Amino acid sequence: GGSEWKWPKLSAMNTFYETQPVPNPLSRFAHFLPKGLHKFEVVMTHVVESVVVWGLLLPWSWAVAACGKVQIAFQAGIILTGNLAFLN
Repeated sequence: GGSEWKWPKLSAMNTFYETQPVPNPLSRFAHFLPKGLHKFEVVMTHVVESVVVWGLLLPWSWAVAACGKVQIAFQAGIILTGNLAFLN
């Protein structure tokens, strides 16, 4: 299948690092990480971008702080491995 099947099969990150718009030196290292870790990255992308983000609206400051830290760590990983700061 084409690229439309990469997200449901958890394989989107297998080729992302070598085909992204602005790779950086850590992109090559990230590309050669184990495929199981790439699948974990895809799952975490779904979780952070579709579930954790809503935690920022919770009424408890401890929950908002925890979700904020997860978001910051997620964005730091994106910036470190892809230099996508101009998008995020």
